Amino acid sequence: MGDNDCSLDSCCYNVMIRGFLRNSYTSKAMQLLTEMVGKGFCADIFTVTLFMDLILHSNRSILL
Repeated sequence: MGDNDCSLDSCCYNVMIRGFLRNSYTSKAMQLLTEMVGKGFCADIFTVTLFMDLILHSNRSILL
């Protein structure tokens, strides 16, 4: 998107991160989070919720 004169905002990052996490591309989601923060965007409640859901679902057997 950045190549087509479209600027990314935190909403765009969250949508892409959610897509990566839903498809088990955790490392790509983390790279995108790092890029997002590096460009001055804060991880908001939506971003944190995405990663918390990942942690809760991946560790479900530990929690039960």
